[in-house]
Amino acid sequence: ALRNMGDLAPANGEALVYGGVVNPAALVFDCDGTLVDTMGPFLIADQQTCAEFGMTMSVKQFYDLAGVPIREIFAILAREQNKNPDLDAMAARCKTLADDLMKDGPEMIAPVVAIARNAFANKIPIAVASSGVKPTVTHHLKLHGIFHLFQAVVTIDDVENGKPAPDLYLLAAKKLGVDPTKCVAYEDAELGMESARRAGMAVVDVRDMQGVPDPRKG
Repeated sequence: ALRNMGDLAPANGEALVYGGVVNPAALVFDCDGTLVDTMGPFLIADQQTCAEFGMTMSVKQFYDLAGVPIREIFAILAREQNKNPDLDAMAARCKTLADDLMKDGPEMIAPVVAIARNAFANKIPIAVASSGVKPTVTHHLKLHGIFHLFQAVVTIDDVENGKPAPDLYLLAAKKLGVDPTKCVAYEDAELGMESARRAGMAVVDVRDMQGVPDPRKG
């Protein structure tokens, strides 16, 4: 058992281990594909939006670009396909489609939410760092009654650069008042993991956890 753990010490005084890190300062969770299973509906919305604007998006492109803000994804595809669409209109249309597909709410990803609940019970600060827009992320967390677990919810609206830049994870750590290098991040996307590593965090790939959707197996 480790000593000098203060508030973090569970009743039996044992060390708390998350993602291979003993007594981390905080945990930071991605939202889409990590806490809530939004990737299926987002794929449909993204592909339909592209089709309506005379563009294409493959399933591989969707997952390769997972974690990048949606407007930037459309910008990347537009450059590759020599198109010049109204990116703001595309992002707005995609949000409308996704909201409609998920009007009853996406499913929670239970094994990951269980980790967040466990950390909350052990008084470990936790935050969300998402490339999504704040109203959608907040709505999904509140829908499942888990919004209160998080001391900070950071989204693309709060930073200059989305993933794979480290900004979202650095801001989440800053809002929690902790050293990012003492945090553990939970992610489902390669670019999200890169973002967290660039912020100095240890990273857990939730796709390797039992009960978590893993598109790589599809």
